[in-house]
Amino acid sequence: MQHGTISFVIPVYRNFDGIYPTLDSLFLQDYPSIELIISDDGSPNYDAELPRLTSYIETHRTPNIVRVLFNHLPENQGTVCNANQAYQLATGTYIKDLSPEDTLAAPDALSRYVSFLNQSGCLICFCRQEGVTETGESVPHLASSAEDYDVLRTMSPSQLRNRLFARNCLPAPAWFAKRELFEKYGYYSSLTRLVEDYPYWLHLCNEQVPIAFMDDVLIHYRLSSSGGGNYSPAFIKDVIAINEKAIFPFDRRFGLFQPLYNALKKAGLMAYMDLALWESYTPRKKVSAVFRHGPFFLFIRLQAFLFRMKNRNTKRS
Repeated sequence: MQHGTISFVIPVYRNFDGIYPTLDSLFLQDYPSIELIISDDGSPNYDAELPRLTSYIETHRTPNIVRVLFNHLPENQGTVCNANQAYQLATGTYIKDLSPEDTLAAPDALSRYVSFLNQSGCLICFCRQEGVTETGESVPHLASSAEDYDVLRTMSPSQLRNRLFARNCLPAPAWFAKRELFEKYGYYSSLTRLVEDYPYWLHLCNEQVPIAFMDDVLIHYRLSSSGGGNYSPAFIKDVIAINEKAIFPFDRRFGLFQPLYNALKKAGLMAYMDLALWESYTPRKKVSAVFRHGPFFLFIRLQAFLFRMKNRNTKRS
């Protein structure tokens, strides 16, 4: 059996400690040929951390790590730019990236990715991901992931685009692709700075690119105290830009009621922005935000509660 090299990219900004669990899961992989690319987005601590990181890789790397490459941007330019630079340095047949702290769920994860993708005949596929808390607790149901891969795999790219118009249901840590995908359809859009995946999935659907779905958990997604649903203002700003530039002008799902839907969604996004900025608000601004977006705050909290209950019920069963 012929094996193409996998270019495994770890994009990093500041969080160098998080790279080590990701590396440990990579060094356990049974896939025979892996190119490791660590791409730093202008971290101020890069020079100080590099010797320790280099030493760890040289000490723990396995024979299937055929090449190690470090890329460093002199200034912080955001996730989109960092990822694009790293992908353009990749020489493998396949590309997989994973953020610090996220891990491959099994030693044969990359092998299963390659086998599934080749059997599918597609250029990109998604597996399932499972959340893991800081205490090691498993969280199978995540708001950022679709619950119905059986349905998604029957959808045409146009139908999937309509699903994406509602929300991004394709989890960024879970994709795996041939490098040919980026060479043929381009790299991530400069529309955003931090959110690289959402506009790209919309772009692929616009280009009628088939996507394959593997109903197996191959990724453990780290749920940190800062990442458990509390979004930064910069992240929300990107999501607003995606909706205004890549969704609202093209979404026609609700016909004559589309302007009303768009207005409600805009208000919901501004509620998320209020929550992202909440700690910086004065008491007066908080009261004003509640008057403006109170129902949306309740809806957001209700969604979070329902996911917590779903995960709790899963553990009991």
